[in-house]
Amino acid sequence: MSVSVGDCVLVEDVSFEIGRGERVGLIGESGSGKSLTALAVMGLLPEDLKAWGSAKLNGRELIGAKEREMSRLRGRDMTMVFQEPMTALNPLMPVGKQIAEVMQVHGRDRGASQRAALDLLNMVRLPDPKRAAKAYPHQLSGGQRQRVMLAIALANNPSLLICDEPTTALDVTVQAQILELIQAVTGESALLFITHDLAVVASVCERVLVMLDGRIVESGLVKDVFTMPSHQYTQQLLASSDMESTDANGRLWTVTRD
Repeated sequence: MSVSVGDCVLVEDVSFEIGRGERVGLIGESGSGKSLTALAVMGLLPEDLKAWGSAKLNGRELIGAKEREMSRLRGRDMTMVFQEPMTALNPLMPVGKQIAEVMQVHGRDRGASQRAALDLLNMVRLPDPKRAAKAYPHQLSGGQRQRVMLAIALANNPSLLICDEPTTALDVTVQAQILELIQAVTGESALLFITHDLAVVASVCERVLVMLDGRIVESGLVKDVFTMPSHQYTQQLLASSDMESTDANGRLWTVTRD
């Protein structure tokens, strides 16, 4: 799959697969094409950008699909959690209603969707789900809003969940809670986790893709890529992160230089 604006190619020949229940990290510096890749898969590219090639979900071609078909898939078969939930949530609607609406759009009746919304708020560990359901986004903390976004994303048990820098705007303690929650609730959904934080990938993902200038330059198991990187760019990322060794499970330890 590729993405361009006019004659300028922004993402070129990106190719990867994610299996059911697999967690894959996509890392690279800002502007490398990570988010564009995700937006192309979701059919959410700005009008001046064009995607071509192939991107399939459960064998169904996404590139070139009509908007009506993509609308049926988004929110049901594939979902996305964005970096800043305050801009993704409707500020004029209680969050419980927003969660229920996602299910109603895809065929669930109103009563069942409202009950399921409370179950989802409980699943993402929001205290007092009934009270939280009546709250508006501005009445919740950043971490709570991100939990709501995760509940919306998981409402219809999607085949693919894309998380685009979902913890960057959160403090370290809340970030750890959200990462733990993502691992606990994603279930059989294939997870594409976009981030520039190598430690996050090490804690959440099994495989990693390294992106540079719109291309995938290295891929493999996290424990292999992070301990024996073959591409110079990956080596530089690891060197700049102060993370050099792994434990028995392949997870990174932070090394502090004197």
